[in-house]
Amino acid sequence: MGVPTHVMIYSGRNVAEMDGGAGPLQFLGPLGAFGQNDNWSLLLYALPEGKEYKDVANEATTEYLQAAGHSASAIAIETRKPGGAQWGAQWVRYVVGHPHDGAAPLDVAIQLPHGAEYVSRPEVFSSEEAADIFISYYETGQIPAGYVLRPVEGYTSDQQLIDLRGQTAHADH
Repeated sequence: MGVPTHVMIYSGRNVAEMDGGAGPLQFLGPLGAFGQNDNWSLLLYALPEGKEYKDVANEATTEYLQAAGHSASAIAIETRKPGGAQWGAQWVRYVVGHPHDGAAPLDVAIQLPHGAEYVSRPEVFSSEEAADIFISYYETGQIPAGYVLRPVEGYTSDQQLIDLRGQTAHADH
């Protein structure tokens, strides 16, 4: 294995370091297993240069892409990235969605171990589309063009939370 560049954490328990050679199947496998054998989440983030997972395992992750769901056909995707000065935030957590007109109701329950998380229908993904988003994020550090981001939570530099659930989704590419 080469120098690790990213970390994937499956369902909060299995950790894999990645070294730049990942392809779509690296993500499709875990995402396609959602709902089986207690698999329900996938977290991806870039490692700081020169660091391995063991060096940062107990540190807060400020930038990431994560997916959660109870089946391979009902997955919600979130990203956290720098920004949000207009809300007094230094980082913002967003729900990723498909473009849509108006404010879509949060009426789709994504069942998670701690309870249901509600998203809108345009914010539900299949494992195949989620894998495409993950590979793009892995390669570029960005969500691919053609998606919208709905802000849900901001974070200040001292990790105070700012509720952004009333904000409107927007393209951010």
